[in-house]
Amino acid sequence: MMRQYAGNLKSVTLFSILRDDEIQAISRIATLKNYDKNSIVFQEDEIGDSLYVILSGKVKISLFDEEGKEYILDVIRKDGFFGELSLIDELPRSANVITTENSEFLVIHRRDFIRLLLENPAISISILKTLSRRLRSADERIKGLAFLSVEGRVLKYLLDIGEQSGLRLKNHIIIGNGPTQIEIANSCGSTRETVSRSIKSLIRKGDISVRKRQYTLHPSSDESI
Repeated sequence: MMRQYAGNLKSVTLFSILRDDEIQAISRIATLKNYDKNSIVFQEDEIGDSLYVILSGKVKISLFDEEGKEYILDVIRKDGFFGELSLIDELPRSANVITTENSEFLVIHRRDFIRLLLENPAISISILKTLSRRLRSADERIKGLAFLSVEGRVLKYLLDIGEQSGLRLKNHIIIGNGPTQIEIANSCGSTRETVSRSIKSLIRKGDISVRKRQYTLHPSSDESI
C-alpha cells in the first residue's frame, strides 16, 4: 500500500540520490500519519524514535520560555523532514513540532532508519548536509537577532521564506498565504505590535507590499536591512 508514496520520497532531498528499488524499500517500512492543523506532533524532552517526512502540510519547530512565550526556530514544508536528531543521538526531542496546516506524514521508526543508514551510506551524507544547512541557518538567525533591527529581522525573515517557497516574477517575489504577524514576531524575537509597525515602515519604504496575507517582496531595495 505504501508503494504509492515512492514518488513522494524521491522528491525529498534526503532520499533523492537513491535508486528506485531503494526508494521502494523505504516506502515498505514507512507508515502513514495524518494530523489536523494545530496538532502537536511531539514535544520537547519527549523520547523520540521516528523520522517524519512531510507529504503535505506544514509544521513549525518551536521552543517555549518559562513564561509560555513561543519562539519559532524553523518552518518545514512539503518534501521536508524532521525528527532525525533523536534518531541519531538517542536523546530526547530538542524542540516542539506543531502543525500549522492539516498535514500528512510518512513515518520511519529508528530500527528501520538505522538499518537504512547502514545499508545506504549516501543517506548519511545527505543527512549531514541537511544538518549543516540547518546549523548555518541557525547561525544566521542568531546574527540577525544580535545585529539587525526588528525591521531588518522582519524583512530578512520574509526574504528567507520567499527564497524557499515564494514565486519569483521579474524583480519581485510573491509569498501567497504568508505568515501571520504573530508568527513573524515569534520567529524574530519581537512582539506583534512591533512587527506591525515594522511592516508598515517597510511598506512605506517600498521594500514590500501586503494584501491580506500575500506579501510581495522587492529584493532590489533590501538596503534597509
